[in-house]
Amino acid sequence: MRLSTHPLAVILTASRLIPARFDGYTVGPVVLVRPGTSEALLAHELTHVRQFWRTGGLYGLLTWLSPRWRLRFELEAYRAQLAVTGPLPTLHFAAVLASNYDLSITQEEAYRLLTA
Repeated sequence: MRLSTHPLAVILTASRLIPARFDGYTVGPVVLVRPGTSEALLAHELTHVRQFWRTGGLYGLLTWLSPRWRLRFELEAYRAQLAVTGPLPTLHFAAVLASNYDLSITQEEAYRLLTA
């Protein structure tokens, strides 16, 4: 267990609590990551914690109910991840955005949005 102060978050390393298709998962101010998680993925997940605090705790509800908010939040988080990794995985992240988040966008659209 680690604590983050900016944003305020608890970071837990776990394998079984995270849905199978994810390497990291954020629930409110709690970040769950698999062992060996990169700093880039941690930057992504901590962005979701910032979103949680910024929305007064409504982040999860907004993500669940609105594809528009989900896209906005994920774009911000993937851009934070790209700031750590550099541009190389942009195409991969675009593919993930287009296929894993029920956003009804193509990989090309996701790529354009990530690089805008």
